[in-house]
Amino acid sequence: MKTESFTVPPVFDWLDHFVALGDDGAMREIGRRRRLSPGEGWLVGVKAVDSDADVHGDVWERHPAGEEMLCVLEGRVVLTLAGEDGAETDVLLDSRRCTVVPRGVWHRLHIACPGKILFVTPGQGSEHCRAANPARMES
Repeated sequence: MKTESFTVPPVFDWLDHFVALGDDGAMREIGRRRRLSPGEGWLVGVKAVDSDADVHGDVWERHPAGEEMLCVLEGRVVLTLAGEDGAETDVLLDSRRCTVVPRGVWHRLHIACPGKILFVTPGQGSEHCRAANPARMES
């Protein structure tokens, strides 16, 4: 019986440790780094969040390359979405609640109760804008 050889995969603490998903189906643990290599289209991780600083709450972001999944494992998070007209909509995510942020929509997070979040986000092409400078958000 023929067996294929393989490399024993690393074992790591999943909290605040990220994984890159390759376009070819490969996965690679990348620690706390958030920079992906070419051909790695998605970033997945679980992050401990105690305050807005842990989720860059003072920064709007959007992902033109794809949608972003946000899941609250523990705690409470307020997701604020900004429409093209500048109107803001808050979405409350309690423990065990999840949502998908639409492609290209400006958004930011506020930590209402400390906890842990799981995210799956496009790894390339994200845009950022300080919350104090909404004029930069215009397309």
